[in-house]
Amino acid sequence: MFEAGSLVLLPFPFSDAKTTKRRPVLALTAPDEYGDFIGMAVSSRSHHGNSVVLQNDAIVQGILPKQSWIRTDRIVTLSASLVIKSFAKIRPDVHRQAVDSLCELLHKQIFPA
Repeated sequence: MFEAGSLVLLPFPFSDAKTTKRRPVLALTAPDEYGDFIGMAVSSRSHHGNSVVLQNDAIVQGILPKQSWIRTDRIVTLSASLVIKSFAKIRPDVHRQAVDSLCELLHKQIFPA
C-alpha cells in the first residue's frame, strides 16, 4: 500500500471522466476505509501556473525520472485499486507546500478580492 506523500502511477482521468492517461499522481491523503484517496496530477511540463516544482532533492524514497511539477489545480478522488505502483515518497515540506498551494487557489476562487 502507499501513504500520504507518495507518488503513485495510475490511469488518471481526463475531465470528461471517460478517458484516462497513465500518469504519476501525488497522494495527498492515505486511502480511507473505502479505499479512496485524494490525489494531484504530476506533470513533466512546466507551463502550468498552479504548480509546485518537484526536483530530485524533494524525494526521500524512490526516484523521480525527471524534474516534474505537482499540478495543484488538478485534484481528484481516486480508488487505491487503480494504483499500478508506488514509486517514490516526497519530503513532508513539499507535501505541505502542495496542500498550501491548493488552499490558496481555492481561497482565490471562492473569495475573490
